[in-house]
Amino acid sequence: MVSAVKAGLAVGCAVIVAGCAAQEKTGPTAKAPDVAVSCIAVLPVRAAVDMDEPMTGAETKNLENGAAILDGLLKEALRNRKDVRFLSARQVESVTGAGEPAGIEQGRSLAGQVSCNAILETTLSRYEHRVGGQYGVKEPAAVTFDYRLYEVEDGRVLCHGRFDEEQQSVMENLLTLGKASSRGFSWITAEQLMREGLKEKLDQCGYFLDR
Repeated sequence: MVSAVKAGLAVGCAVIVAGCAAQEKTGPTAKAPDVAVSCIAVLPVRAAVDMDEPMTGAETKNLENGAAILDGLLKEALRNRKDVRFLSARQVESVTGAGEPAGIEQGRSLAGQVSCNAILETTLSRYEHRVGGQYGVKEPAAVTFDYRLYEVEDGRVLCHGRFDEEQQSVMENLLTLGKASSRGFSWITAEQLMREGLKEKLDQCGYFLDR
């Protein structure tokens, strides 16, 4: 009788874990492009400082460093694309001003500099380092960024999304089992988390699928 109960519990746990793993993998899938894009002008990643919650100088610097890292990862991910043009911070600031987001008219001007009809803008609002080591932490890594790809003629949004994750242990959230397994059940760095998030978001946009 006890053996039967144990077997039943084991099967039940397996079903729960499998179900949770399957649920975790379910997410938005890339939609086929429905607007012809000649090329995509990629703006430098911008650190989005929340003016309602003032940051210290060190916190601002950390967020700016994170934006530079995300910018590098974005260039690495798209470097082999012939339909992508990267704009420099100087090019953008000559049109928008330092640290300011680009509006539709400004976006059209920036895209025109590289003969593109679409713009990708990305903003980073959280970049928190792991405090601790690979197998034990006091504070986990956390990253939040948003991206938007839009057509410059009328401002139509082609793709957009947000990645927002603070790493959790499987004990805290069983739905993280799949991710935890892929990470070797270890605590990853903020840069590693950012790399995973960027791949996830680009894979969900049909305009960034391999051509």
